[in-house]
Amino acid sequence: MTPVLFVTLFAILTIVSGLITQALKQAFSNTIATNILALIDAFFTGVGGSVTAYILMGIPFTGTNILCIGLLTLGVWLGSMIGFDKIKQAIDQIIAIANKEIETKEG
Repeated sequence: MTPVLFVTLFAILTIVSGLITQALKQAFSNTIATNILALIDAFFTGVGGSVTAYILMGIPFTGTNILCIGLLTLGVWLGSMIGFDKIKQAIDQIIAIANKEIETKEG
């Protein structure tokens, strides 16, 4: 696996996993801890997405490439755990700042 492919898969799988994790958080908000949901989702997304990419691109399953699958899955887990919440928080802060500026101009 090349570094470019690793980063590309990381970006795509983190976005997908973050969206799935957010949907699962809303569906199972009080029954399962969100970190566990993110871990389970990232495992299936990371491993499944990596193996699918390997098969479609004809990449052999060598020791190094299997290690990359594990590292990619770990990265996807961390990204899905903190990624969407932080993006949503940043958007909310931008909206709050914009609303304060509008109120200041009107008042």
